[in-house]
Amino acid sequence: MIPKIEITDVGYSVPDTESINNGTWEMIDDSFGGNVSRVQGSPQYQLNTSWTAVIKDCYDMLVYLANQYDPRYAQGIFQDAIGELYFLTRKLATRSQCPVVFEGLSGAPIPEGFAVQDLSGRTWRTNGTYNIGSNGKVTITVTCDEAGAIEALPNSIVVIPTSINGLDRVYNEDSAVMGYDEESRVDFEVRRKESVAINSKMTDSATLGAVLAVRDVVDAYVISNPTDATVTVGSTNYPLIRNSICVSVVGGNDYDVAKAAFIKAGTGCSWNGNTDVTVIAEDYPSNPPQYPIKILRPDFLDIWVKVIVKDKDAISYTIEQEVINHILNSAASGENKVRIGKDFIPADYICGMPKIGLKGIVASTDNATWVDEIPVGIDQYPSLNSFRISIEES
Repeated sequence: MIPKIEITDVGYSVPDTESINNGTWEMIDDSFGGNVSRVQGSPQYQLNTSWTAVIKDCYDMLVYLANQYDPRYAQGIFQDAIGELYFLTRKLATRSQCPVVFEGLSGAPIPEGFAVQDLSGRTWRTNGTYNIGSNGKVTITVTCDEAGAIEALPNSIVVIPTSINGLDRVYNEDSAVMGYDEESRVDFEVRRKESVAINSKMTDSATLGAVLAVRDVVDAYVISNPTDATVTVGSTNYPLIRNSICVSVVGGNDYDVAKAAFIKAGTGCSWNGNTDVTVIAEDYPSNPPQYPIKILRPDFLDIWVKVIVKDKDAISYTIEQEVINHILNSAASGENKVRIGKDFIPADYICGMPKIGLKGIVASTDNATWVDEIPVGIDQYPSLNSFRISIEES
């Protein structure tokens, strides 16, 4: 008889192909009186092979379907359905972001959504409203209109397509932090796990879950200081004033991020950060109260990666690009994704790398001093692009 699939306490138990194959032969023997020839190429042999394949495929699909009810393994529309239970939807492709220096007359306003362009003609827009400082400069994070992994080298965002009073020039001193493609299965599952407290309030985890759900947010980190004294946290010793919360976030509109943080963290705490936002309460029919909120926009920490091999001449251009793309893809998604406050360890990207005679892999923040691990503070976000990944011989 054809062995059946079994449902046990630990899941489905599926018979292997050989067991199914033997079972279908028994069925054929019983149907045709026994002693049916099993010669390869005969009609009954082809019939048995086809039946075995169909049954095995059916069993495999049942196992696949069962796994879709487990958040750890669900994918596609099944994962989207699980996400709906948490009021989450899969994020579409995110956009690259870059800090750009705006120079001009002190006090001149730079409106939200103001467009600048890079030398390739791509448009980048400001995420909030700012004023040029007393030193004639203000640094504003701009977001590319085109979604996906768009690169921008230093001094490439320099075009002002529409002039405004008081603005003389723009330029980017650092490379852009590249955006990502549509949220992957792994990243969506990580965000689901981090959102389990999203229905609560007054906790760091609830605030983190809410901020991560904001459109175009790439990453976030939330930490509180419940003491009566200023404390420092992370590798950069970032100060948190007493009885306060710090919401460090990359991406997203300033107001949307601040509003999400305000709703979850409450009105009774102080805020840390470098970006001021006024959040207006929406539940009042008239004269709604306004709350000054701070969020922390972390600095982009440029990182260089050096892959050390035995013989560089033995590595083709195609393999070299595979290595670079592997590192970039691993840093953009999954368990080894770069994050705010997460130390950068280049050895994490060795797994899955093509065979290249690897001797080691190191990283640097200045392209001069190379180390095995780079500390990342809560006010820093690692920035990595293809131009800063090299393969060297040693």
